[in-house]
Amino acid sequence: MVTKNKRISREERRNWRELPYEHWNTLTVHAYFTDKNEEMYGAAEYLPMRNWGFEQGAIKRALDQHGAEVLHRAFDEIFRTHRPSQAYPILTAGFAISYRLNTLIPNIKAEMERERSELGGSADIDVDEIIGYL
Repeated sequence: MVTKNKRISREERRNWRELPYEHWNTLTVHAYFTDKNEEMYGAAEYLPMRNWGFEQGAIKRALDQHGAEVLHRAFDEIFRTHRPSQAYPILTAGFAISYRLNTLIPNIKAEMERERSELGGSADIDVDEIIGYL
């Protein structure tokens, strides 16, 4: 597990399942897409949309604009609904961000806001506060 003061290694960045959202970067998103394409489509190799530089830039902008948690939820939905074809046998981060993301982001942000309001306005739960209510 990653601690706040410890430098995060490349291998830890690739472990998207355990890495906290505040530490996600382009390497983490690429690892996510590589793993998901292998799991869902049996793809042995991940190839980016256009080129690595284009995709890294698109991922960085999306992370800065929406945050890793929103992107993770959106990417999960995109993978769930995507149907590969012979011409496009894998799903790339560049395609997901460029062509699918904007249709999902408003609903995901609204859902997250509802979840926060159901928790009393904060996504951070203070156990002592809850015990105090009991």
